[in-house]
Amino acid sequence: MSADGATGSAVRVAGRDLRLDFFRGVGLVFIFLDHIPDNWISYLTLANVMFCDAAEIFLFISGYSAAMVFGRLGQREGSVFAAAQALKRTWTLYVAHIFLFVIFVAQVAYAARRFANPMFAEEMNVASFLEEPGVAVLMALFLQLQPMFMSILPLYIVLLLGLSLLLPLLKRGFLAPILLASIALWILVQVTGVNLPLYPDGRWYFNPLAWQCLFMIGAAFGYAGNVLGRDPPLLQTPPLWVSAAFLAVCVAAKLALTFGPNFDLMPGWLYDALWRIGDKTSLAPLRLLNFLALAHVVVAVVGVDSRWLASEWARPLVRAGQHSLEIFCFGIFLSVAGHAILTEWGHGWAPEAVVSAGGIVAMLIAARFLSWSRRRAGGATAARSGG
Repeated sequence: MSADGATGSAVRVAGRDLRLDFFRGVGLVFIFLDHIPDNWISYLTLANVMFCDAAEIFLFISGYSAAMVFGRLGQREGSVFAAAQALKRTWTLYVAHIFLFVIFVAQVAYAARRFANPMFAEEMNVASFLEEPGVAVLMALFLQLQPMFMSILPLYIVLLLGLSLLLPLLKRGFLAPILLASIALWILVQVTGVNLPLYPDGRWYFNPLAWQCLFMIGAAFGYAGNVLGRDPPLLQTPPLWVSAAFLAVCVAAKLALTFGPNFDLMPGWLYDALWRIGDKTSLAPLRLLNFLALAHVVVAVVGVDSRWLASEWARPLVRAGQHSLEIFCFGIFLSVAGHAILTEWGHGWAPEAVVSAGGIVAMLIAARFLSWSRRRAGGATAARSGG
């Protein structure tokens, strides 16, 4: 994952690397599908064929993009201004999370009452909110209450907040020490299992003390390649064939895990061991290495001259990636709605396919509208300035 491969200009539109937008859009679709329990369509996502999933895509690209954008801003306007802008973006994410939380709780409460199914609220992890709304609201404001499906945005908020504080150090050349500290903290989590608490008696589903490592690896590639113009320190990649071979082994092992219980493909002790070393909460080593191998192979295959990224069929996913916050929030709403529909009216190949396809189409239509709205607003602003 050299500077040329990881940070090349690729096919650019208005200065954007469309690879980032496209794969972020793919990740958003995967998140939507994976958030509908017992959905056979989700077998087509990364979660069932590899030890990593859309969460790794989202966090890695987020770290890469944030370090690239705010790092460049720091070079032009100074690190203090860049840090202020990163904090502003963090605040935008926080407001979006609180707004989404309110909509989510209302949606779940309505579904539980509408279908006379109180277990729906329990399953979505909002029962504590309905029992103690005053305390729960306060906990939600401090990111200490995270219903089901709503764990990754608080993680991103915390990590972007941390990056905003590190921007002055990055500009002063402390990228390598910061990356070393990040890796050391990840190792500490693997050894001790330390995590942060959640209300009322849980722990963060995405342990920020562990997941910060992937975010910072992405940030290191984004900052070193786009701001410093060189490979990131400490992150020299192995030969491509090594990553490809490891990726193939991971796919074979995860497919055996996914379908093994039905066909007795592996002994029980190996089944349990693979689940332990692929733990998602702590970003276990197998998950991290699987994703890094995947990223290495994808960067090698999707090169800087990949014209298909600007094609008509890729454009809907590119648009979704360019409006990732809005589409993510909309996707959560659609996941809850889809889960409620299937819970009450029954699962099956046809209903799950209809709900999944309908949600994806709705997300892509929303992204198209947002792109159209932004384009028209930009044109109107330019016309007023010209006049």
